[in-house]
Amino acid sequence: MDFTMTHKFDFPVETVTDILKAGEDLFPMEELQNVSARTRIYQKREGSRILRKYEWNVHGQIPPLAQKIFKPETLMFIEESVWDDDRCCFESRIIPHHFKNVMKVTSKSTWSAAPGGGAQRRIESSISINIPVVGPIAEKVIIEHFKKNNDQSAEMIRKNLAKKSS
Repeated sequence: MDFTMTHKFDFPVETVTDILKAGEDLFPMEELQNVSARTRIYQKREGSRILRKYEWNVHGQIPPLAQKIFKPETLMFIEESVWDDDRCCFESRIIPHHFKNVMKVTSKSTWSAAPGGGAQRRIESSISINIPVVGPIAEKVIIEHFKKNNDQSAEMIRKNLAKKSS
């Protein structure tokens, strides 16, 4: 299941991309509503790219039908991402601690100048859980959490950038 979201910001795109090119986060991601912990495993620069690896522990409401398969401990995963300075883009994949063989999650987050000024972030994500009956239900729930996180992160980016510019 795929989804795309776009958020606009009243800051020049360079304000955002300069922070990302420095290898910094735009806001404290641990403060997202469903994140329990986020731990950096490594971050290193290779030319115009920054390779990052984090372990995440998240929480969320698991639908009753899926609770027989998905337990809270299954919501831990590794995120591997690459920031590309030239394309102003993150490409990420999630590697779950459980269900590695049946779950595939990828995301691409691209920053560009917004029409009319400011910056925009376009997020394209794909989630696939190959478990009969339960997989499509879990995909929908995960996408809803992703969308909420993306909307919340946009607000947190706006607040954090406003603080930095004042």
